[in-house]
Amino acid sequence: MTVIEAHLNRRGVNTIELSSRETPVDAGSDLVLHLKNHGAPTHATLRTQNGQAYTDFFHENLYVDGEEEFRIPVRESSGDGAFDLEFITGYGARTTRLRVVVSKACPIIQPEVIEAPTEDEVIQRRSPHLISLVPCIIACILYLIWLSFRGDILAPVDAFVTVAIVLLLLAGVVTACRSPGSS
Repeated sequence: MTVIEAHLNRRGVNTIELSSRETPVDAGSDLVLHLKNHGAPTHATLRTQNGQAYTDFFHENLYVDGEEEFRIPVRESSGDGAFDLEFITGYGARTTRLRVVVSKACPIIQPEVIEAPTEDEVIQRRSPHLISLVPCIIACILYLIWLSFRGDILAPVDAFVTVAIVLLLLAGVVTACRSPGSS
């Protein structure tokens, strides 16, 4: 609910003074106009010509003697945007505009409570299973054997062994990373 004060006849006959030239209003709430007449009873007209997307209010003639409150409901289904509300006194002699900026109220989301993991769970997540490291161990053993016998005897199979070792190392790393116990 947004409240705007409108002072009528405070500075002279048919004068209109607003507490603000622009006001924000949430969709689904009311814009409350608090009209205060400081002079003789007067007729005031409130209207909007571009507010059909935001409110069912279109036009109202008011007889203000003292103080009066007028509510303009803003539809909950309306989206973000703005419309103009006109205050008219003196049978059209004076007009003042109020820009009403409508914003869709954001829903309040409750934060989820996340339980902290225990120390056992943290330790289990950091160390991969030994079975998932088997391809890495085999690749390291093959690499050491290949290094010790490297020479003329294994020259034709050099590329094949290198590719096999790299693939075994990659398979070991991938399985270690995808194992349920790893982080």
